[in-house]
Amino acid sequence: MKKFNCIVLDDHDDTRERTGELVQLTSFFNLTGSYSNIFEAMAGLLNQKVDLMFCETEMQGFSGLDFVANIIDRPKVIFVTAHRQFALEAFDLNVVDYLLKPIHPERFTAAAHKAWIQLNHREKKDSENGAPSTEYLFVTSNYALIKINLKQVTHIEGLKDYVKIYISDQQSPILTRMTMKSIEEKLPPDMFFRAHKSFIVSIAKIDVIRNQRIQIGNHLIPVSDNNYDIFKQRLNA
Repeated sequence: MKKFNCIVLDDHDDTRERTGELVQLTSFFNLTGSYSNIFEAMAGLLNQKVDLMFCETEMQGFSGLDFVANIIDRPKVIFVTAHRQFALEAFDLNVVDYLLKPIHPERFTAAAHKAWIQLNHREKKDSENGAPSTEYLFVTSNYALIKINLKQVTHIEGLKDYVKIYISDQQSPILTRMTMKSIEEKLPPDMFFRAHKSFIVSIAKIDVIRNQRIQIGNHLIPVSDNNYDIFKQRLNA
């Protein structure tokens, strides 16, 4: 059975832990993140594929409702909250369900199955229609979401848990907290190539290839031994 990736966002430790336990006990769910604040959850959404988010409506200094309403490429959402009064507003956001604290296992199971049905239906629909081409992505940098046009990206450099995204006609790269693996998964493979463990290049932006080095503008980027033959095949060279 396919497992769907889930994250939990709640500033109450006991509820966050309880929700996480219930997720882990559900055979078709995979808990990939548990966060106590919106900034951590935002990074989690950007750094991995998230199918379903369990979210509190009211957190200290933040509204979970506003956070969900402004997510680009929003996952399915189940609100877990002690506040009954936000149910109508929550369902206006087309959420899967609205669970009241304390969470009863039977009620959680019912909500989980609703999410499973909707997620499977979405996957089937995407498969039939074909996945839309990716033209841009959003990354977080300096506590803001920045939209990046992929056609303007020249190359990406990995630095442990961060990446530098180099943009045409922009002097300084955009620094964001992501792994190379996570950003590679978001990039269309027909446009980008992982030339080295620390570098991803835009094929359209390559100027020169010489001595297992790629030149893009003033930048020289190595191609690893393991990837060089694959790279030449991609270029039909």
